[in-house]
Amino acid sequence: MSRLATIVVLIIVILFSYFAFYNHGTTNLTVWQGKMVELPIVGLVLLSMGIGAAIVFALLAIRGIRRSYDNFQVSMKKRKRAKAEELYNRGVDAHLSGKMHQAVKLLEEAVAKDTEFLLPFFRLGTVYLALGEFQKALQLHEKALEAHPGNLRVLLFLIDDYLAAGQLTEAVGVLNKILAKDDSNRTALVALRDIQEKQGDWEGAVETQRKFIKAAGKEPESQSHLLGLRYQVAAGYLDDGDAERAVKTLRDILKESPDFAAATVALGEARIRSGKVDEGLKVLTEGYSRHHNPVFLQVMEEKLIKRENPRKLIETFRGLLDSAPEDVFLNLFYGKICLRLEMVDESYMALKKVESTGYDSPLMHALLGEVNARRERYKEAIEEFGLYVDLSDGLHPRFICGNCHHTVDGWASRCDSCGLWNSFALPGLTEPRSTPADSPKYENEE
Repeated sequence: MSRLATIVVLIIVILFSYFAFYNHGTTNLTVWQGKMVELPIVGLVLLSMGIGAAIVFALLAIRGIRRSYDNFQVSMKKRKRAKAEELYNRGVDAHLSGKMHQAVKLLEEAVAKDTEFLLPFFRLGTVYLALGEFQKALQLHEKALEAHPGNLRVLLFLIDDYLAAGQLTEAVGVLNKILAKDDSNRTALVALRDIQEKQGDWEGAVETQRKFIKAAGKEPESQSHLLGLRYQVAAGYLDDGDAERAVKTLRDILKESPDFAAATVALGEARIRSGKVDEGLKVLTEGYSRHHNPVFLQVMEEKLIKRENPRKLIETFRGLLDSAPEDVFLNLFYGKICLRLEMVDESYMALKKVESTGYDSPLMHALLGEVNARRERYKEAIEEFGLYVDLSDGLHPRFICGNCHHTVDGWASRCDSCGLWNSFALPGLTEPRSTPADSPKYENEE
């Protein structure tokens, strides 16, 4: 700065000397109402140049001061960030070590030290949720949102808080804000769909899943999930007594995916419920032949027993056995039905045929134990009951999810544990399925 000033002054002196040598004239300069000052022309030029130089120097000085202030601010921010990062790292270590309250203290200090640094907000919110302090997590992320309006990761953490607190309506509100800005945000679409499933809004979930597929592409898992949601819509129609609408939806599903066993089961149930028993039984028997899943046999048993039509039930099973006399599950369920109808000897013959195949299950031993007890063969009954007592809860078949191995007392169309449709079967019936692809996740990073 001083070198530049010296050069400027030197140039002005040289120019002044040059013009002064060749210009000796004067001029009058009005400075105030009638007051005039006589100045050499060269002096006026020099004065103008001096004023210009002063303005330039002033501007340079202001810029220098501003630059120094900005550097000071940056330096202060760096110091705050460094301290916040130190507190954050110590807080993470405490969290990973299980020292939750120490982690809270350190992370709260990190948040207070630098509100622009988002990682402590995210980690602290996670710790609050782990401690069950949902409101603190909400307040924390609302504060982060004030500092970072519209930040997607903050909004997603806020959704997690609402979900943990059971405030589904508020979570949907935040998701709708995200989707209003970006209607193809996959994470938001998956989260919205999951909430709609929890709320039983199956039609809304279908619409959201279609948007997700449009954004992410027609992956097999996504398409399968959409079919499952459409099945839930049809099941809702059936529960509401709208059998015809349910039938139409189920037939559309089976056109697209003939192997969707749950839809076949529901279609058979719908036909029986609407009084078209023969049509319903045809759907269920064809479904069993196609899928070899005993749920079809169980549904036939339950529906016809409930309708007090055991003769039709026996005729149906005998017809199936004529076509497949060695079928393990047909004989197992036929033996079970005969036992319920007090056809003890026929039940015994069917169950012994199952036993001769080497098939082994708690249900089979429970049925054989009951048959032997009714035949007054108590020794054999005790032996059979001893084989199932620790594994079964009676004469009800226990179905196992082929994906996550979750066990339920009766067949269900969808596993509550892993969320997969068509995954339940009796032990030994199906091979475990591969785990569905994970939903899109967001990183816990700033």
